[in-house]
Amino acid sequence: MDVVDRPIWTNTWSYFATWQDGFFAVVSLLSIVLLIIWWRQQTRQWFRITMSALLLALLLSISSYYLFEVPVHFASCPAGCPGWRGYPRPIAQIHVDGAIHIAAIDFALNTLLLWLLWLVAFLLWRLLGMALRWQQRSQQVRLLFVIGFMILPWALLPRILTPPQPAITGEDLRLTTNAGRAAEFTYRITGLWIQRLAVEDVQRLQTEDATNLETVNRVGSQVCLRGYTYFFIPWRRYRIDLDGVGRTALRLTELPLTQGCWQHPT
Repeated sequence: MDVVDRPIWTNTWSYFATWQDGFFAVVSLLSIVLLIIWWRQQTRQWFRITMSALLLALLLSISSYYLFEVPVHFASCPAGCPGWRGYPRPIAQIHVDGAIHIAAIDFALNTLLLWLLWLVAFLLWRLLGMALRWQQRSQQVRLLFVIGFMILPWALLPRILTPPQPAITGEDLRLTTNAGRAAEFTYRITGLWIQRLAVEDVQRLQTEDATNLETVNRVGSQVCLRGYTYFFIPWRRYRIDLDGVGRTALRLTELPLTQGCWQHPT
């Protein structure tokens, strides 16, 4: 996990939310109210269930600050663009100078979305349990239910959802595509342990004519990737060196999360 400075709660209300998110908040709140009403009609434990979902959402929102990071990047942004932390919505902005600021509305919207998702997950588990007659099943069947319908889907989320990464276009998009293919098919990074790769940044090293035979075999660009394992836990960084044309991978370097792709080890 990255060694980061302590985040600062800023007086700025939001870095990422727009007026459209107000509509999202209203729809989410209405959906949560309807789900609470449904739970209240189903069981006397409705308050404990809804508050447990809220607590889980709050814990996941806080955890997403540490698990999901898009650092300050220069891919498709030569002047340097701020990064962010958090998922599924960003909750903190990483400024170019390294300062990290959290805005209240961004954090609240992320927590609201996670609360809604947990309530929906509880609803689905309840319906599946009713369909499978949970109360009449043996302990072994219940254990298989928990593993198959509760634990395994969350563990394999990296296979389903795309982690946060910069919006990359143009030539940098071509470089990241080639690097991603090399990571999966040449170096076989993804597999049993690493479930998903996310692009962090692109660095171009070669400014001369890349079609020149003397420069085509040199390292022309580097792509930084972030590997996630089960439950979206970040594992390592991977730096892939591409040739001067940006087509062929020349070298793979594995880096700990405590070291940036463009930093030299100390």
